[in-house]
Amino acid sequence: MHAAIFSGSWLNTVDAKGRMSIPAPFRDVIQQRAGDRRVILTPHRGDWDCLEGRTTDHAARINEAQGERYAADEVSVESEMARIRAFSLSLQLQFEESGRMVVPEDMREIAEIEDVVLFTGLGDYFQLWKPELFISDIADAKTARILQKRLDKVRGR
Repeated sequence: MHAAIFSGSWLNTVDAKGRMSIPAPFRDVIQQRAGDRRVILTPHRGDWDCLEGRTTDHAARINEAQGERYAADEVSVESEMARIRAFSLSLQLQFEESGRMVVPEDMREIAEIEDVVLFTGLGDYFQLWKPELFISDIADAKTARILQKRLDKVRGR
């Protein structure tokens, strides 16, 4: 278990090419946990329209857990589906020292991310959201009010 965790939430702009900056506190966690400047992005494992971000060491632990759950020589629909869900749509991205990374259009479309992205920490991993979706579908009333005020500032309202 790592002492460094992903916590807090940030709104960052996204340009037309899909460039966005990972918040500095998240970059620190990534560096402490994995020692590199790479993240693994995947669509949410459930039904939410967001992306999940993990460090490379976390993704390796998921792979190990899959290996422990299913025997190395086991070929079953269940084991294959578990690996498909965990890895087939994942994307490994390198980010610059400044924290900027490019998220491809098809990944942004999964989460409906356009001009602003919400990074939210969840301990061992983080999520990327279209802020309006998070506010309307996930956030409690207090969180929604706070994030809406932040979003209005980012958008100059």
